[in-house]
Amino acid sequence: MQFDVTQDFPVGLDRLWAALGRADYVERKYRALGSAALRILKLRADADRIEVELDRQAPVARAALPAWARVLAGKRQAMHHRTRWTRADRDRVDAEFEFAARGLPVRARGTGTVAELSPHHSRMTLHLEVEGAAAALGPGVARVFAQQVRHALDADHAFTLAYLRGSGRGP
Repeated sequence: MQFDVTQDFPVGLDRLWAALGRADYVERKYRALGSAALRILKLRADADRIEVELDRQAPVARAALPAWARVLAGKRQAMHHRTRWTRADRDRVDAEFEFAARGLPVRARGTGTVAELSPHHSRMTLHLEVEGAAAALGPGVARVFAQQVRHALDADHAFTLAYLRGSGRGP
């Protein structure tokens, strides 16, 4: 299963880059999104690259699940995330994402770019592929996982907008 996401930010790329590389931003974002047992395994940020790797217990958006999946889903899902932002040039950042659900045969991988459209406007475009490894359960589980990833990306975007409006203080 594949889908695309486009998100706009009311800041230039330099300001967005500065926020994405802050440990405070990473920790506050995942806590605000309801994560428990957050473990930041790697956070490296410099002028050319930002790398974040973490484990967390993420809340499951049960309302977005089909009825059959609600029966199987718990309230939290153990997740592993890897994100890499690479500064391609002054006006563009390349992005790579990987989200894996621990204990389920699904993962999402994404690639994309963040482009500065003006000094006060950046746009991120992502292409994500969600795949399930189990032949019998794979497509259904992958579809449900894709819904959860999309929901999480929307919540991440909302937090980031609030964080940027607060001049780095977060909501």
